Amino acid sequence: MKAKSSLTTEQLAARKRKHLRRRIAVYGTLIALLWGFWSWQPWAFDLVERKPSPPHPRVNPDRERLFQKGTKILMITAHPDDSEFYIGATLHLLSKTAEIHQIICTDGDKSYYWFLTDAEENRRVRRIEATAAKDAWNGKSLTFLEYPDGRMRVSEELVDKLATEIVQLRPDYIFAFDGDYPPRMSHQDHRRTGEASLLAAKKAGVPLWYMMFSTNAPNFFVDVTNVWEEKKRLLAIHESQFKAERLEGVSNMVAGRAEADGLVAGVGLAEGFRCIRINGAMK
Repeated sequence: MKAKSSLTTEQLAARKRKHLRRRIAVYGTLIALLWGFWSWQPWAFDLVERKPSPPHPRVNPDRERLFQKGTKILMITAHPDDSEFYIGATLHLLSKTAEIHQIICTDGDKSYYWFLTDAEENRRVRRIEATAAKDAWNGKSLTFLEYPDGRMRVSEELVDKLATEIVQLRPDYIFAFDGDYPPRMSHQDHRRTGEASLLAAKKAGVPLWYMMFSTNAPNFFVDVTNVWEEKKRLLAIHESQFKAERLEGVSNMVAGRAEADGLVAGVGLAEGFRCIRINGAMK
């Protein structure tokens, strides 16, 4: 004979409501933790890959002038190793003739890890490495803007600082991240730096070619087949980031991208750029 339930209908309903509130609290906490982690970590992911439609046609950003003696180049990156990682082989080729200036928006100190890292030591070491790399590709100047690593934002202050540097330098070319068509998974600092750099270039009103790397929409390629070992040597300067097995792994990863760009360009290895012309109409 089954025992009769001692709970009334109202008590059963109250128990169900209590269980529901517990589930909402548990799932809500999990969602909040996941959202908090995603907001805290510095990477960005696009559910839908960003690509232009239709694809950009090939352009020639005055190639002869690009590699001409005395051509003035401004390179804007987010972190101390970005230039060598993304366009190190092109930099080696340019180092023979161009006057290259670099702005690095952060110190790459990974301070967002709080107590898990020594941000001050990271800052010191990475500045030394960036300076050594700049000397290796015969850079003319190097400026650190000292914005928080992993927390770059497109601000009026940042755009104005970059625009001021562009007006003062008056480069023939700017090299920067592509903020419009970045890889599907990429660092937020890269995207934000690219967005701010393009706004600054337009605001400065200096006529120039604007060449974007780390892009899903390349329309110009530099053949780097014969200087790939030089790129690997530049990467190795950033010993705090790449050494031993990690250096080999990173070298293989960037080589894979260079092979893909080379396939499109019809050469062995290439570094791809999305190039646009800024005619200097704005001031």
